[in-house]
Amino acid sequence: MSNLLYLGLFVVFVAIIIVIRLTGDRRAVVALFVYVIAVHAVLVFAKRDAWPFATHGVFLESGNEYRPLSVPRIVVVDRNGHEKVIGDRTLNVWWLAVGRKMTPQQQDQALAFLLRNAGTRRHFAIAPDWYSTEPNAAGGSGAPQRIRVLLVTRVPAQKLVNGAETSQVLAQFPR
Repeated sequence: MSNLLYLGLFVVFVAIIIVIRLTGDRRAVVALFVYVIAVHAVLVFAKRDAWPFATHGVFLESGNEYRPLSVPRIVVVDRNGHEKVIGDRTLNVWWLAVGRKMTPQQQDQALAFLLRNAGTRRHFAIAPDWYSTEPNAAGGSGAPQRIRVLLVTRVPAQKLVNGAETSQVLAQFPR
């Protein structure tokens, strides 16, 4: 679908609302309801997003459950090598935006701060636990010894079937 088509959908939406405001006709309200439902149905089958018919940009492009998806994951590691996820999407997005641009010394300072405060999760979790798409992996009971930033790659279709994902270390403190 082109942007002109999206614009056309929006213009029809606004036109129906204007008719409702000017006439107060109940049939126009029903028409608006039917129009919104119909547009949603078409967009679901087309796997597309067309504002204002979706409130977020999840479907900005055609979905493909076989295309790899990579996200950062920040974990602390105890003495036994058990990893525990800390932070949330906000911290992960911060790493993508800022962390990779830092010098190694700046990365060490930032990761040292996170490691020192790893026991107080509230310093990192800006959003509630249910907001995160990352598992809260069961970590060991020992004190955190190391912190890692992982780039986790998964293929959604495979992840749903068997939980498969791969990871590579982007940064670690201490090195």
